[in-house]
Amino acid sequence: MKSDKPIIVSMGEPSGISSEIIIKAWLKRDLHKIPPFVLVDDLKKLNQVRSFFNLKANFQVVTKDNDINKIFSKSVPIIDLKANIDFIPGNPDPKNSKYVLKSINKAFEFIHMKKSSGMLTLPVCKTTLKKAKFNFNGQTEYLSYLASKRNKKKYSEIMILSTSKPVDKGKNLIVGLITTHIPLRKIHKFINKKIIFDKIVSFKNSLSKIWKIKSPKIGITSLNPHAGEEGLIGNEEIETIKPIIETCKNNKIKVIGPLSSDSCFHKSKREQFDGILCLYHDQGLIPIKTLDFNHSINVTGGLPFLRVSPDHGPAFDIAKKNIANLESLVASFDFLKKRS
Repeated sequence: MKSDKPIIVSMGEPSGISSEIIIKAWLKRDLHKIPPFVLVDDLKKLNQVRSFFNLKANFQVVTKDNDINKIFSKSVPIIDLKANIDFIPGNPDPKNSKYVLKSINKAFEFIHMKKSSGMLTLPVCKTTLKKAKFNFNGQTEYLSYLASKRNKKKYSEIMILSTSKPVDKGKNLIVGLITTHIPLRKIHKFINKKIIFDKIVSFKNSLSKIWKIKSPKIGITSLNPHAGEEGLIGNEEIETIKPIIETCKNNKIKVIGPLSSDSCFHKSKREQFDGILCLYHDQGLIPIKTLDFNHSINVTGGLPFLRVSPDHGPAFDIAKKNIANLESLVASFDFLKKRS
């Protein structure tokens, strides 16, 4: 790890698998070469999870004078919310949403103050957050809001997903999303030339800054089947996407497309690109999770800090079973470790 600063980790949804996987990751820190991290969480809740699963972990609440890296060798360093959270595994409670957000806020402040090398957010439940009047599509947009508010600067955030160990043993697939968690029937209302161009620039800059690709070659998918077949199956490709590709060429940004999304993710095809920009959520997530269900990760580009998350949800269906898979979390730590 290049930086000696720890990774800051937000607690995620209390009733899901977040506490289980982060404690188990610490217990297997030597096996998986997990870098030092500090967890923003509720100590009471962590003790309950530890007892419930009979996990042999230690916790230590940190103060500003503590050496977190030194603590990490013997205990999980905790920034204690002191919330005394009541929770039932598998049954999320909207009343806990304020603590989920408080954890994210404290993690953001920690990295904003440059006390951390990167941020890892554990899975939340967007449905529960929405019930508590959370007015964002997800953590990606919320972190962009926090950064914009704090720095008085607008950030063009972009959700990026990446495989780590694709099953076809081909090149890692990296996809950027133009739209995220919005209904499919509303996609066309959100997609316009400005949004597409802004996301292309953000994706290009992220590939250069985070993945260290000097002049990335980007593929962009089509909205309609078979890339619209020259207007036979829709005009979005002709009227919206192709003009933006020309604009990108004039700005010396390498963008190829529109690509038919039924074939562009194949092993031989994706070798032609450093990343593929997709128009909507499932268009990018389906190939990512098909190729690498357990090891894929979620990376936020376009922000003044690096944020990564496991590419899965809170998994309420297995929250009591002691069987949660650590591989996506381990891949997230590995990604941060290599880029810190």
